[in-house]
Order: sequence, then structure tokens, then C-alpha cells
Amino acid sequence: MKILFCIVFGMISFLPAYADEFTNHQQHMSVIGNDSRQLLNYPPDVRVYALANMRKHLQALAEIMDAFANAKYDLAAGIADSRLGMDSSGAAGCRVDSMKMDMKTMPMSETSHLDHQMSLLMPEGMRELGQNMHRSANEFAVKAREADKDSRNVAAAAIALARIAQQCVACHESYRMQ
Repeated sequence: MKILFCIVFGMISFLPAYADEFTNHQQHMSVIGNDSRQLLNYPPDVRVYALANMRKHLQALAEIMDAFANAKYDLAAGIADSRLGMDSSGAAGCRVDSMKMDMKTMPMSETSHLDHQMSLLMPEGMRELGQNMHRSANEFAVKAREADKDSRNVAAAAIALARIAQQCVACHESYRMQ
């Protein structure tokens, strides 16, 4: 018990010395050197919208992982389909069909307009990673529902869940916003 206390106390006392140095992400990025990721030059309103969309994706992923960790596989599947899947509103900005909207003949809400702008400005490689993430969410949902029926399928669902996060990581390793 004494050893555990010493380790935990040592870790806690060590953190404040470095916490201030990395509180600002921009400072952190300058510390690690040049950022070679492709810079996305979105207009401010599209940038804010895209970042909010990604935060919603991250929140959905956290809720999926929580449900999955608590063996609520059907709930995890539902969240994946409805909030991250290819038919979800969160996928609209990287679906190719959103680029085909005719803004003159079809009235658009502000959200639809921002999804449309995002899809027009998104580099093809980023679109592909986004679509892969949304498809991975649908594939996870199928595997999670199988795990809900038969616990022998949990490992396959866990692998499918990891693929969602892997697509997010690949995108963030390749692209950045100001």
C-alpha cells in the first residue's frame, strides 16, 4: 500500500510542473515541431461547424464505448447507426450526394448549407477517411447487434469499434484546421 501511495503521489506532484506548458494546443504543436498535416482553409462559419461536427462524433464515440463496456451492445449499435453511420446527419458533410444539391432549386437550411459547403471544400482524401469512419460505424453496429444476441461475437464487435477510432486518428494525422 505504501508503494502504491508513493507512486500515485509522485505522479501527482510531477504533473503540475508540466501542465501549464501544454494547456494550449497551439503551444504544444509548436513545441513538437513543424506540423506537416494538410491545412484546411475553411471559411470561419464552415470551420466552426466542422469542428462542432467532429466534437459530436467524439461524444457519440464516447457514448458508444461506454455502452459497449457495460455490455449494452444494442444501445451501442443504435448510437453508432443514428449518430455516426452513413445515414446519420453527422455524415452529411462528407457524403458525395450532398455535393449534388442544387442550391437554386432546393431551399437549404443553414445546417444543410454548411454541410454542402463542407463537402465542396473537403479534400478527397479527407472525404474518403470520413466515409470510411461512417461506414465503420455501420459495420460496428452490425457486429454489436450480433454480440447482443451471442456473447461469442463480442471480440469481433470490439475490433469493429476500434476501426471507427482508427479512421478518426488517420484523418487527424493528415489534416488540420487553424
